[in-house]
Formats: sequence, structure tokens, C-alpha cells
Amino acid sequence: MAKFSSRCPNQVLCMVPARNSIVDGILVPVPGQNIRFEHGEYETNSKKEVDFIRAHRLFGNAIIEVKGGESAPAPQAAAAE
Repeated sequence: MAKFSSRCPNQVLCMVPARNSIVDGILVPVPGQNIRFEHGEYETNSKKEVDFIRAHRLFGNAIIEVKGGESAPAPQAAAAE
């Protein structure tokens, strides 16, 4: 199981965008596929999702992978001046 942490508490990554398809002249919505972080954390067993997150441009900057015994980093508090 892979666990990821995001700086944004409600981060959403779009894997496949939602679209509309026309079938026999009728507009049919086709849902997309998203990865939704809850409270800045996301856990998955899907290799496809893990590979997508690791290849994403925000990985290593705004999104990090949390290894085994580590806990998610606490959000940095603004320095009081």
C-alpha cells in the first residue's frame, strides 16, 4: 500500500477528464477518473494510481510519498511577527 501526503488538504489530481459522448444522437456524460486527497492524505493499492502520482509534476514538491514508519509532515505554521 502506498501512502501520499499533499500540502493542499483537498488536492484533486485528474487522471482521465470527464467528457460527453454522443450515442445515437443522445448526449451521454462519461465520468472521468480522479485521485482525491482527504485531509492531505491519500492511500492506494492501485499500481496505476501510484505510477500516475509519482510521474505527476507536483510529486516531490507539493506531494510526497510517506514511507513505512514515517508520519505525514505537519503543516508549517506561519511565523508570528
